[in-house]
Order: sequence, then structure tokens, then C-alpha cells
Amino acid sequence: MKELILLTRHPDLPTVSSFLRAADDLGIPARVLLPDELRILRERPTPSSGSLHVYTAEGDSLEPPGLVLPRVGSTSDERTISTVLALEQAGFTMVNRAHSLERVRSKPNALMELAGAGFPTLPFAYLRFPRQLGVEVRRLGGLPLMVKFIRGTQGLGVMKVHDLGTASALVNSFNALGYDVYLEKCISRREKHDLRLVVVRGRVLAAMRRMPARDDYRANVHRGARTAAHIPTPEETELAEKVSRFFKLGLAGVDLLRSRNGIALLEINSSPGLEGISEATGRNLGKEVLLEFYPRLKRKHNR
Repeated sequence: MKELILLTRHPDLPTVSSFLRAADDLGIPARVLLPDELRILRERPTPSSGSLHVYTAEGDSLEPPGLVLPRVGSTSDERTISTVLALEQAGFTMVNRAHSLERVRSKPNALMELAGAGFPTLPFAYLRFPRQLGVEVRRLGGLPLMVKFIRGTQGLGVMKVHDLGTASALVNSFNALGYDVYLEKCISRREKHDLRLVVVRGRVLAAMRRMPARDDYRANVHRGARTAAHIPTPEETELAEKVSRFFKLGLAGVDLLRSRNGIALLEINSSPGLEGISEATGRNLGKEVLLEFYPRLKRKHNR
């Protein structure tokens, strides 16, 4: 049976523990590896082996076959992406490939790709010097708007502003500190929640509603949002699956919002947390995700 390798810089996160418990329950050998501790070598090729090898900190060579599940989100660095690529080139089966992770790592870049392909994104602006901020805000549809880090996670680096002075000060301050940000129109919601759909191998596996905590505008589980199971509509399912396939992601979290103008795509996450949606649905999603990548075990499990 293929070994499961969880590649993460944060081995203590609940979702990593969930995958390890699920692997143990299913009899899948599994281990956690930190990308910063792996070494990538291009060695002389031989007729019986490839030329690219990855070694652990202890000097052990990582050899396929094996399934690599990268827990690599928007805050990952170039070194982490390179490690994913090295394992991919060494012959491992990848849940998410390096090119796909690179495409979604920068939120405005991902939004630009989605907008160019005709997906229903929210109005946004990516700019560094807000000299014409008033003009850009009018083009977005006016205030209020959100100021977001391009590589924020778990609701961090998301600020809601109601006046141009505050928006300009935030953009200038963060640029001076070396943080790139983008602006996003804050639209009127049809409901007081947004949606998170987990997509595995191109199909929606589970969905939940996320309601912001009192006195907060962010519907992130890590910010105290309340959750509930959700049965997605055909429109929501189709959009989430199309977005996941567009970026060629084997595992993705797709966030949607229903506005007065219809459904809108908030963002796509290549490393979705499972604790909130598992609790909301009452399902062991760590195990369900793994079964999608181990078809023999899935057939046995479904008997």
C-alpha cells in the first residue's frame, strides 16, 4: 500500500492530526515531513533510477510509490513549492501538484485567472500606490470595501473600511512594511452566511454554512464563526467543481457567497481545514478524503 506523506510546516494543526488518525484507522502507513528539513539533489542518472532525489534530514532517501498530501496554503514560500515539485518529479503521486499550488497561492492572481475565464468573482482592485483610490473605489461600486493581504489565511489580514482615508492609509502602511494588499467590494449578502464546499478529485464531498461571530464580519472558523451542515444546490455544486477542475486541484476548499445579484466566488483554498466542516456535518472527512485516493480501500470500506 502506498505510504501517505503529509507535507506541512505546521504539523500540530488539527487537520494534520485528523489525517494521521484516519490513516491509522485505515491501515495506511503515514508520516509527517517538514519541507524545510528535506534536501533535493540532482544526481547522476542511471539506467534503473531517475536523477532527482529527495532526502530527509536523517539522510534517508524518499522513494516512490507514495501519496503526498501537501498542506500548502497561500502563506507558503518558494522553498515549499519547490519541495512539492521535487517530490512530484521524483515519481510520487500528488494530491495537489506544484503548478496548481502556485496558481492559487496569490489570491489576486487566482482571482484574475478566474475573472478572465468568466467565473463570477467579486469586483476587486490590485494596486500598490493609491493615488487614484477614489476613482478605483467608484469603479468597484463604492464603499464599504475589504482590504486583504494577498496571502492571508484564516481571516488574518482582512479589514473592512468605510472611508477613503482609512483605505488609503492601510494600503500605504502595508506597502511600506512590504505587504501587498488588494481591495475587494463588500457586497450586500442575501443571507448572513457564506458557504465552504470541499471538493475532492473534482467532486463536492461536503459543504457547510459559516456564520460570522457577533461583531465580526469574517466567516472563518478560526475567528469563531458558527457552522452548520449545508446541502449545496446544483448551481453551487457545479461552480465549486468547475473551479477546482480549472486549477487542477485534487483537494480544494471553495468559498461562495449568495448576494442579491446571484452567487459569487470568494476564493479557493488548496489546503482547506477539515475540523470545522467535520464537526458541522458529523462526518469523518479526514477518512473520507483519504478513501478517495485509495480506491481499493474505498471499495472494501463500502461493502
